[in-house]
Amino acid sequence: GMAGTAVLVMLGLLAGAEGFMVAPPMRPTGACSCSLRSLPLQQRRSCRQPASRRSMTLRMATSLETDSSLLTRIEEAQSGDTIVLGKGTYVLPKPVVLSKDVTIKAEDGLLPTDVVIVGEAPTDRRGVMLTVSGANVKLQGVKILHKGGSIPGTLSNGLGSICMMVLEPGDGRNSKLTLDECFVSTETSTAVFVTGGTSRVNVDTCTIGPCGWDVESSSGYGICIFKGAHGEVLNTDVYRCAQSGIIAFYEGSSALVIQCDVGPCQLGGIAAEGQRAQMKASKVKLIDIEWKNCAEYDGGEVILLDEVHAVVNGETIVLNDDNKCETRPKPFF
Repeated sequence: GMAGTAVLVMLGLLAGAEGFMVAPPMRPTGACSCSLRSLPLQQRRSCRQPASRRSMTLRMATSLETDSSLLTRIEEAQSGDTIVLGKGTYVLPKPVVLSKDVTIKAEDGLLPTDVVIVGEAPTDRRGVMLTVSGANVKLQGVKILHKGGSIPGTLSNGLGSICMMVLEPGDGRNSKLTLDECFVSTETSTAVFVTGGTSRVNVDTCTIGPCGWDVESSSGYGICIFKGAHGEVLNTDVYRCAQSGIIAFYEGSSALVIQCDVGPCQLGGIAAEGQRAQMKASKVKLIDIEWKNCAEYDGGEVILLDEVHAVVNGETIVLNDDNKCETRPKPFF
């Protein structure tokens, strides 16, 4: 039935074509060169809005050099240290687990696309580029690019890759990731995955996407808050996601989304799945969501606080409890 199909789709049982390059979001002509943090909330939005949300232009950030020293600097850092990166591309040759409090930031005066951190996922199993476990980690003013991964692999079958994961360590310690003025782009994977009751993520003034868009990846979520975790997303673009943009998934997960643009997405815009899974949204614009602007499954609830709109075929619709979960036909149903 329709409900059963929806659950299967939510788990990402899709296939896609192979071979592509991620096109990172481009700053519009006349974009601000100053730090977004110094601007009022409304002005920040016009400075970081992608010029074309559906652009297929093949474009990589300009870099001065490829540097493999970041892994060593992370391994040698002490809890409380700040790692400052100059302009360039920094390659992580293997998955990194961050279990100590550390900040990784760009030098002052650089754009987020000037400092690129790159990792690659395997195609035959799950690959996680950065894992935060039992620590408070902050990334500021950098671009994260996750290449490779399994196109048909899903989060539920263990094959779908993850760019950044916040993991409950099992000993009661808190795990927290803060993304501040960052760009995150993935070829096939979920950008941010947060799991466990002591895990948290704060995303502020970022651009998340594309996430598996060009290959219709089965694990192409923007931000997934899972299994009792909590996430807050402020003043952020989440766009070109092969699955849903932001989802509170599994029992007890919660998310607060404020002043964000989400879409296009091939599945849902904002979503909640599972008993006591809750998504609260305020001042959110959902743009060209192909199936459901707001998706609720198995007792999950999407709460519209105020000013949540959807743009469908150029027409802006005010969402409310009556129309928020309306379904548009999908060719793979």
